[in-house]
Amino acid sequence: MKTLFSTIIIFTLCLAQEPTAAPEPIEKVQSLDSDTTQQVPSGLDIGYKGLAWGSKPGSPIPTSLTKIDSNDSLATSQSFNGNLGPDSVSVTYFFADSGFWKVEIDILISLHEIDDHISNFRRLEKNISEIYGPPKRMNQQESGPSGSYSNHLDQKFTRAFYRSTWSVTPTIIDLYLNSSVLLPATDLPIFSGNSSTLKLVYYNPDYMHSSQPVPQAKEVQSIFEIY
Repeated sequence: MKTLFSTIIIFTLCLAQEPTAAPEPIEKVQSLDSDTTQQVPSGLDIGYKGLAWGSKPGSPIPTSLTKIDSNDSLATSQSFNGNLGPDSVSVTYFFADSGFWKVEIDILISLHEIDDHISNFRRLEKNISEIYGPPKRMNQQESGPSGSYSNHLDQKFTRAFYRSTWSVTPTIIDLYLNSSVLLPATDLPIFSGNSSTLKLVYYNPDYMHSSQPVPQAKEVQSIFEIY
């Protein structure tokens, strides 16, 4: 009887000591999840908002903006309209021989408010700096008439040129304002339309390659021959 009980106890202990399959390490499971869910490139080291640097012309561009149709089959750019945050924008993706190399964002600004232009520039500069740190280079210039005038034939402009540049290797970010506003404003401007520009550009210098030959310099006629 004792022998039977001893055999049962030994058999039970052997079963208890059989190895069980170890669970997958948490780190490995998370890594697998990341590999399967990350379908598009992200980060300025790879591209811009899902479009990789070097992508060929005609590549599908992941964006919710409205595409501007073009009939040019040889076009080296694709343009879109819409809104980015609070701004109305026109966004153009540019392609060189080496593929996608630049995206240029034109921000819609008012016609006659230079203070508003500068305020928008500084807002965007602050937003970008919060992500990528302070600009690597800055250039700010302002000039304009010192006071009012009454001669409607002697219309003058106030100007502001602001530019800030960030280096996010391999990408360069350029924020650019060139503002020119008639001051004081008049209902009969000699030069009509908007002569002010606010742009935000992301580009990768590694893909700034073109096989197009540099045009030869043309001989310029004397001004006396032209006029």
